[in-house]
Amino acid sequence: MEKKNTHLAYGLITAIIMIIVNLVLYITGVIYNPDYKFISMLGYIPFLIGIIMNAIAFSKARDGFVSFGNVFGSCFKATLIIMLVLVVWGTISLFVFPEMKDKMLEMSREQMIKNKNMTDDQVDMALNMTKKYWSLFMYIGVIFGTMIFGAIFSLIGGAIANKKGEPPMSATNF
Repeated sequence: MEKKNTHLAYGLITAIIMIIVNLVLYITGVIYNPDYKFISMLGYIPFLIGIIMNAIAFSKARDGFVSFGNVFGSCFKATLIIMLVLVVWGTISLFVFPEMKDKMLEMSREQMIKNKNMTDDQVDMALNMTKKYWSLFMYIGVIFGTMIFGAIFSLIGGAIANKKGEPPMSATNF
């Protein structure tokens, strides 16, 4: 039985689909509308589906002779690939869509102004700090967000995949 690794293909395909979904949300401007905040979470649906499909493919490639840990490991490897692609995309998007930063800062300003607990000076200070460290915050958000959701989705994938346990011993194993 060939032990085919599925995480590379599923990780790359899932990351590309996530980028396309988020590009559509960005281009349509939906991502900036606070009334449709839940729509910005649509990018996580392909993430969940891709991880589950990886889990199923990983189990199928091994004829079901996998453990929960094996499946979780493959799914988390796919998550790492997705995270790396999203970090690269984030770097590219800083140059391709420089106006994104200004739009996000303006949206943050509006949200902070609605919060009556913050003074104008506090809002300006928070926005200046965010503007100064924009790239760092973006990378931290992508890395930790992807890892947290990836771990949760990997647990789901590990639970869903067909598992028969470890492969039976055969004469060729000795």
